[in-house]
Amino acid sequence: MSKSEWLRTVRECFETPDRSHLTRATVAFDFRQVAGSLDIVPELVSIMRQTPRHPDFVRALARTAAGYRPPLGFRGTIVPAKDKEAPDGTIDIKRGGMLPVVNIARFYALSSQVTISATLDRLVAVEDLGVLKHEEATALAEAFSVAWRVRLEHQGEQVSTGVAPDNYVNPDRLPVLTRSLLREALRTIAQAQERLSVYLRPGIG
Repeated sequence: MSKSEWLRTVRECFETPDRSHLTRATVAFDFRQVAGSLDIVPELVSIMRQTPRHPDFVRALARTAAGYRPPLGFRGTIVPAKDKEAPDGTIDIKRGGMLPVVNIARFYALSSQVTISATLDRLVAVEDLGVLKHEEATALAEAFSVAWRVRLEHQGEQVSTGVAPDNYVNPDRLPVLTRSLLREALRTIAQAQERLSVYLRPGIG
């Protein structure tokens, strides 16, 4: 898109924080400069820093961050996905283990005027600002890394056997220690999502 179209898109995300605009925001607000000059960056960053002035958008971000729940049962055990596309006994490690942390980090970053894009860098930044306690930020970063490693190893095994890589991991086939680490990672994510409930109340943001 042209520069004016990008700026308009970002502003519309604030003005109309519906599902469509939130989807656009996850793309537009997570932009990264790969190479060369990008004259639009200062203007985009300036607009993104206005996030706290838009409480409806902030609440919508919080709902998104709390929306993708980890695949946990009542007792905190890993439960298979109910997705029709998921093979029996598997979980979507990206949707249930990585995406929630990405969304949580994005929420805390943008609502704190942090404009960097990388998930782990966002967690470090909001910890430095005192938005998240050290223990919380570290736990989320570790949870993200655990899910990321499980996904990478799963896809590596698929590629080595000539199978197209996907995100569907069977937790029962993981080594005992890895399965335990993944379970604790998912519990950490669920707890972080519960703490977001305060931001969902009208008047907060």
